[in-house]
Amino acid sequence: MAKFTAVLMMALALGAGAAAPAQAQSFGIFFGDEASDFYPERITCLNDYQIRQEVADLGYTNIYLNVPNEKHVQVRATKGDWVYLLDFNYCSAQIERRARLRPAG
Repeated sequence: MAKFTAVLMMALALGAGAAAPAQAQSFGIFFGDEASDFYPERITCLNDYQIRQEVADLGYTNIYLNVPNEKHVQVRATKGDWVYLLDFNYCSAQIERRARLRPAG
């Protein structure tokens, strides 16, 4: 009987230890509820020419690119009477933020 109890206690200890990493791998409270989570990334990211084409297709002109950084590139472009600074994700091909800089002219 003592051997059975020892084996049972060992099985419970191993079972409790194996369950801990699975509980620690939760995604957190903000996983899947942001707008950018609904745009799937492309298999290959866009190059400079393709970025310019995507931004131009959205109605922007005078497009200037900054240095890419972690799937994002800052784009300065004109639309209508304003110059904008765009935060463009070149793997999902989406504008994530847009700031109005100054009047065009």
